[in-house]
Amino acid sequence: VCYFFQLLLISLPKTLNSTSGSCLLIPCLFNISKEKESILDNSPVVTWRRGSLWSLYGTDRFTIAHHQMEPVMEVVGDLRKKNCTSVMRNLSSQHSDRYYFSIETKTFTTTETRAVYINVSDSLAEPNVTVPVLREGEKVNLTCTAPAPCPSHPPNVIWAPALGDDVTQRTQMNTDGTQSVSAILNFVPSFHHHELKVNCVSIHPLHRQDKPLLSHKTVILSVEYPPKKTWISLTGVVWLGNNVTLTCQSNANPPAVHRWFLKRAGVEEELNISHVLSFTVAQDNTGEYICEAQNPYGAMNSTNLQITVPGQPVLETVSPFIVTLHFGPSLESELFFNKFRSQNNYITSVLLLFKQRKLLVIQVFISETQSEKKQTSSF
Repeated sequence: VCYFFQLLLISLPKTLNSTSGSCLLIPCLFNISKEKESILDNSPVVTWRRGSLWSLYGTDRFTIAHHQMEPVMEVVGDLRKKNCTSVMRNLSSQHSDRYYFSIETKTFTTTETRAVYINVSDSLAEPNVTVPVLREGEKVNLTCTAPAPCPSHPPNVIWAPALGDDVTQRTQMNTDGTQSVSAILNFVPSFHHHELKVNCVSIHPLHRQDKPLLSHKTVILSVEYPPKKTWISLTGVVWLGNNVTLTCQSNANPPAVHRWFLKRAGVEEELNISHVLSFTVAQDNTGEYICEAQNPYGAMNSTNLQITVPGQPVLETVSPFIVTLHFGPSLESELFFNKFRSQNNYITSVLLLFKQRKLLVIQVFISETQSEKKQTSSF
């Protein structure tokens, strides 16, 4: 038997993956020198030689035990059309190896020197998920693709949840000759789908311990949408001299830019571009505060927050005096009386009665333009 090298040029993937108990399609095309093409009409023997047994082929050392280490092989392509596509069956993880294509007749043998590496795993390969940019209101397709190394037993590919059940499944031929199965999910995203977890699941006809063999991939959806809710929260007490912080919050993706406005006497004034607005309360902080949230898809205003600063308690003493009454050593009492005028022109009178340094009575009079108020507390 003569061996001819460089007579054969073969086209096949560098690596192929399959699952234990399944089969594997090996896409294969070849060219052979013109002077040797005639052998294709003489039913040549085609084999795939294992790299780990390479040195044993054609020798007396190649035994039946070695032959049993080779997977069951069937050529399904038409050799006369130079199609050497083959199927390996009943695979196990022990069949993982490099394999070399070989054509043999009674007069010669030629073997391709480039190998395909075949990896056989006990688990399924993870499906591949393609997710485009998701924008609220725009219909999109999510594609989940799982390899189908054994075309006679393709996986079933599904989406969970299906988000409306508009799912199309198809089988396609890849550029390297292998096959895959895709599940295409059609839906219109909304902001309710933002950060939702969806699963692409590949279910194989094989079973492990009476359970279906499956693989899955989880993706978290990111939906872009305009602000849906904008509100203001206030931290602190609105009182002259106090520190107050207003925080603007919104529900938007991408996150919104926040602008602050102050409305007084029907006129709006832009204050700042920030997530928070902090100030020390003064009289001119009275007004309606508005936060606008804006991103590339739209804008939304918060509900107006009315802040009213109480009147400034600057008091003017009008007529203070203290009277000490002596009714004996044990009955000494003091009477304190004072009047104040506020910015609102109210007149406030305060009367305090002490006995033996103990406060007995407080009386407060507030005189207004139209009315007078009186409050008394006894102890």
